[in-house]
Amino acid sequence: MAESSASGESSSSKSLMWMMIAFFAGLSVLLGGGIFLASRISKVAGISASMSKDTRRSPGGSFRMEKENAVGPGLPLYPGASLIVPGESAALEAMENSKKGIEVVNYHSRDTRDSVDGWYAKHLGGEFQRHDAGEKPLPEVFQNVPVSESDIAFMAERGVQVRIVALSLDAGGTKIALIKYDKPAAP
Repeated sequence: MAESSASGESSSSKSLMWMMIAFFAGLSVLLGGGIFLASRISKVAGISASMSKDTRRSPGGSFRMEKENAVGPGLPLYPGASLIVPGESAALEAMENSKKGIEVVNYHSRDTRDSVDGWYAKHLGGEFQRHDAGEKPLPEVFQNVPVSESDIAFMAERGVQVRIVALSLDAGGTKIALIKYDKPAAP
């Protein structure tokens, strides 16, 4: 009798082992299938696994991911400034600018231009040069970007990329334009 009891325990332990192997194999297949499906969906949606990219593309359109302290073209945003949502004509202008390699994001602050100017003078890096309103002659780059003679502008050039913060007087405060411009390659 002892033999039949030992063989019964052996048989049940073998079947328990096979059930555990089948369970973990099934769980692995299910997990692998889920990961495969998620990767396929992310590729279709155009979502990159890399966090260094700031634009996400989906069938519904492109979305720009921005950090709170570096908004728009990678420039600091004056505290309390509000985004100016472009209308239809401004959206068309933005599309034309995009074809030229110009990215512009506009904000409005209720503060005076002098206080906004002082804040940017302290918070922009040493590579930025300040250009006063009415300065003559204006840098050649300003002919290609939406900066007027009456604007105070901070500009930094690094290779073909130009970054500009333009401050203009606006009704009830200051308009802040954050601009990134990629100069065309020399022929």
